[in-house]
Amino acid sequence: MKPTKEQIREYYGQALQRCLETFSKLDDREWSKKVNGWTAKETLAHLVGTHLKETMTLTRQALAGEPPNVEGFEKREQMTAFREATMNEFRDKPASELIQMLKETFEEHLKILDGLSESDLDKPAMSPTWDRPGTVRDLFFASYLFLPGQYQEIRKVAKKKLPHWVEASTPDQVNYHMGRIFHYMPLIFRSDRGADMKATYVFTMEGEGGGQWSVKVADGRADSEDGPSDPFDLELKTKPELWIDLSTGELNAAWAIMTRKVHLGGNASLAMKLGDLFSAAE
Repeated sequence: MKPTKEQIREYYGQALQRCLETFSKLDDREWSKKVNGWTAKETLAHLVGTHLKETMTLTRQALAGEPPNVEGFEKREQMTAFREATMNEFRDKPASELIQMLKETFEEHLKILDGLSESDLDKPAMSPTWDRPGTVRDLFFASYLFLPGQYQEIRKVAKKKLPHWVEASTPDQVNYHMGRIFHYMPLIFRSDRGADMKATYVFTMEGEGGGQWSVKVADGRADSEDGPSDPFDLELKTKPELWIDLSTGELNAAWAIMTRKVHLGGNASLAMKLGDLFSAAE
């Protein structure tokens, strides 16, 4: 079941507030630490700049019935260069100023959401990172998911100050978050890599806030649904926080499977294809 406007507003607003509160706890030394090649402050600049230059532009264009047109970012393979250039545009600003910009630009996005109807949210939309058209609703999901994704990156420099995103979430927040992840996956499916593939994945997230979701790949596209699918080709069973760590590269997939942090049922070789099949980047 797709979330309503009120649910989108609730969880999106909560995610923004959590980022604002936790990022304010970091000091200059922590902001200057490296996170996968970028400093934590550069990662914050990436979060702010991408939202300003990409997400806000795409949202306004979709609502106006216009095709997507982000200068310098027409195709998926341009994403890394575009976002790095955007990060460089904001990287020299103080962390405090970037946090304020984060607040202002995401709150502006939420104000746009407040003025929309359910039918507005179902208007067609497109992003250069997507394999096929989605909806305005999906643009808000993407923006929501970007917050915890970048939070987890910044958290790496101060794990004692910043709890894991799942650890600090209520069961309802965890369930919503995992649902958005699995329902967003078909949009970033790589049809150029899975055109001839036919497989059904079941993702079982154990513990409070967990659940089951299915992703079916066939005929050059992927589709998701709530609940398990029978039959399936692979069931991947783990905890929500471990799935997020796998997705961000903080947890090595082979090690996680070997140590039984991730349990596989069915055709285990399909698990190794997930990273290639579902990726926003080239």
